[in-house]
Amino acid sequence: MVFLEECSLLDREHSSSLSGAIEALEASILRLPVVGGARADLQDVKDAVGSAVDVMQVMGASTCSILSKVEGTSSLMLELAKVAAQEQALLDQTRDLLSTIAALHVKQCSLQGHLLQLKRRTSHIQL
Repeated sequence: MVFLEECSLLDREHSSSLSGAIEALEASILRLPVVGGARADLQDVKDAVGSAVDVMQVMGASTCSILSKVEGTSSLMLELAKVAAQEQALLDQTRDLLSTIAALHVKQCSLQGHLLQLKRRTSHIQL
């Protein structure tokens, strides 16, 4: 259960980071002049592009970090699936055994009833 909570937390953090990166990239792009005849300071354009590249590098590192955690979670989920399958098999076996026990109990009750009837018959014959 802890891993599922961690996965949810990672997902929220990743979404938050992604939203921040998108906002930063949009802000960098919006600073670039794109209308006809506009002039830009080369250093400002270089800084904006450099900022976008920095954000993308951070996103790449974050993605790699999350990927390793997801791979670990994936192997745990695989193990959990195996355990769940084993548990299902044991539950099926338990159900079958309980069914057999119930049938044997009915048989035992029937045999006890026949035994009582036989005892009564023999006690009446002896009188």
